Amino acid sequence: MKRLLYILVSALLVAFVPSCGKNQGPGEPHKVDPVTPVVPEDEEKPAAATTTLLTLLNEKIAEYGNDASVPTNHVFICAHRANTYEAYLNQIPENSIPNIEMAIAKGADMVELDVRPTKDGVLVLMHDPTVNATTNGKGNVDTYTYEELCNLEMRARGASTYYKVNGQPVRVPTLEEALAACKDKIYVNLDLANKNCSPAGVVRAIQNTGTVGQVMIYGANGTSEQKEYISKGYERCGDWLAIHPYISKPEDIDSYRTGYYDCAKLFQYNYTGYYTPTIDKFGSKCHAQGALSYSNSLDYDSQLRTWYTNYYQKNLTGSCAVMDKFIASGSDFVQTDMCELAHLYLKAKGLR
Repeated sequence: MKRLLYILVSALLVAFVPSCGKNQGPGEPHKVDPVTPVVPEDEEKPAAATTTLLTLLNEKIAEYGNDASVPTNHVFICAHRANTYEAYLNQIPENSIPNIEMAIAKGADMVELDVRPTKDGVLVLMHDPTVNATTNGKGNVDTYTYEELCNLEMRARGASTYYKVNGQPVRVPTLEEALAACKDKIYVNLDLANKNCSPAGVVRAIQNTGTVGQVMIYGANGTSEQKEYISKGYERCGDWLAIHPYISKPEDIDSYRTGYYDCAKLFQYNYTGYYTPTIDKFGSKCHAQGALSYSNSLDYDSQLRTWYTNYYQKNLTGSCAVMDKFIASGSDFVQTDMCELAHLYLKAKGLR
């Protein structure tokens, strides 16, 4: 009888316990590091479905009360071009729907997406002016019609093979397709800087997908382009549009107080502002100006991978210089290609 019970239990374990290292992500199963960090499903995430981005930013600003001495109590994570550590391992193309789905699954708070127009004016996701690096095509995005662009297959930057989901090639998504994938799930930072996108077209895509309140726009600073986005947004949608300018020093925030409809709440600064730093406590000084700050760890993301490999995977205690300096700056949003690793480190510091 005992032997029979042993056989039955063993059979059940084989049937119901997943094999080590397998991960069912968007589309078909991918080859995954068996110890890839996963954000538990029960961890708190921003309520993109119920809290507008402007509301979120205003609430955080109120917590700091224009006081640079109040320490940052939470750091939000933005997936650069929707990249994650797992996407890096599995060569999922940047600015693609599978990448967005992976960023959502891995618990990123926001995705940063790059938008460009095709020859016939369709807004699509693509960082570079050309399609060369991430598709099997050649030439500028704006020399392709949307129909022609749909014939291209996507690949990860630097990859030699093209990425497939359920055996089908991944195509360059439209802005509307990307926003639809984000709807009610994650905040969005649209990088439109010097990409010749129609403000009216961007606003229309946001409206058509019902993502009003989830989106902020990063564009050319202090120019008519940015003001046009604000004008179009408020004319058509009311109080929803967040503008994300780039600044060189916290005092520059004052220039956005007039004529920007009070929708510039989050300001980006160069990573040297915290890593060198050229300006000590840049993020905290933004708090004193009644604003939040945003920077990236992209040029130093290799340090996150090294920390993860040398310390976290081995249950050892160790520091990551890029994140320590970012935290010391008092910044509120970190943009990274290694979302899961940034989450693990920030959580250990009590900031997630």
